[in-house]
Amino acid sequence: MRYCVLLLAPVILIAQSSPADQKLTETLIREVQQLRVAIERSTLLSARTQVAVAELQVQEAAVARLTQQFNEVRVGSGVLSARRNQLTDKVQELETKRITADPTARSIFELQLKQAKADLGEAIAADQERSARESEVASQLSVARSGLTDARSRVAEVQRALDVAIQQLPKEK
Repeated sequence: MRYCVLLLAPVILIAQSSPADQKLTETLIREVQQLRVAIERSTLLSARTQVAVAELQVQEAAVARLTQQFNEVRVGSGVLSARRNQLTDKVQELETKRITADPTARSIFELQLKQAKADLGEAIAADQERSARESEVASQLSVARSGLTDARSRVAEVQRALDVAIQQLPKEK
């Protein structure tokens, strides 16, 4: 409603014929145009700011999630390595016992050795899967960090645009 009054005011004022009134009308028209441009600029900057901040939040959440996954995979690395080393030692121990054992005990050691070798194979496969997963998560984390850097750059760009817009506002007297 206010805008309608502001838009109709120049039409009413134009009907008056004095030069001072015409100058006032032109001044008011320019003022209304400047206000419209300022409102449009403000609306666009607000929307742009919201998009940039939302993107930044999404990127930060992705980096946090991937960092947690990466740390979990790395913690699992130590556990798997310890298990693999333990099984390797067990296989060596059983091979030594099998060689030095009498024929009756040798068959028991052979069964235990067969099981230990199977367990070692599973541990090696699990460690390879973990290593592949670690590489995959590290790659995703790198991409997410790059996206976060880009999002931060866009937020900084919006801040600069806001600073420029603020400086362009007329100073109150």
